[in-house]
Amino acid sequence: MDGRNSRTVHGIHHITAICGNAQENLDFYAGVLGMRLVKRSVNQDDPGTYHLFYADAEGHPGSDLTFFPWDQMPKGRLGTGLTVEVPLAVPVDSLGYWADRLTHYGVDMGEPATRFGERVLPVRDPHGLEISLVETADRRLFTPWDGSPVPQERQIRGLHSARIWERDLARTANFLHAALGFVKLAEEDGWVRFGVEGGGSGNIIEVRELPDRRIGEWGVGTVHHIAYRVTDDEDELAVRSQVITAGGRPTDVIDRFWFKS
Repeated sequence: MDGRNSRTVHGIHHITAICGNAQENLDFYAGVLGMRLVKRSVNQDDPGTYHLFYADAEGHPGSDLTFFPWDQMPKGRLGTGLTVEVPLAVPVDSLGYWADRLTHYGVDMGEPATRFGERVLPVRDPHGLEISLVETADRRLFTPWDGSPVPQERQIRGLHSARIWERDLARTANFLHAALGFVKLAEEDGWVRFGVEGGGSGNIIEVRELPDRRIGEWGVGTVHHIAYRVTDDEDELAVRSQVITAGGRPTDVIDRFWFKS
């Protein structure tokens, strides 16, 4: 992206996944993880389906993890072309608290690890979605939720990143840069980390190239889409034009009533 007219997104606005039973989803994300259900809407493309939004107390952009409850849909299949993990930001020195809390509720967890210098606790939600809790001191817009069962000093701060499998890293890297403004930050254990200006929540994308892995399939327990945030209507149209130039096929701008996409 060269030239004064190029635009960038400013991180992730929200990530939407597919879940099973809506009450089980609510019990986990609000009851166990302590996130606030800031909005219960409907899927505008399928109005018979709820759209559940979990975030901080004020629903700041970059703090939203949202779900479509399609409990009749088969389980998804992880593979290339899909987001395979949703890392969530937690305060530094809080993974001990979270491990104890999740053990108490019988949550499926992996072994703690260190990725790109950050401590990480892998977690699987009740419907199979791979998430993780990542300790970070990154500055971000965050308002604690007084009604959370989790103490304010331990609460989830927002989205940390998204982890994606792709067959062709070079094509993905070019699109992330040319269309959205991400730049390569680091490589580790087969993963490449990209970042974008703006700071705060969700300004990281991590990609792993798996050329021989089969293509993933949507279903319960998989990510439906990532939405990126821009400053205003002008920026949105400019980024849309960059997406086209980079080989993407965007829709026209759609009014979602509380944001445009």
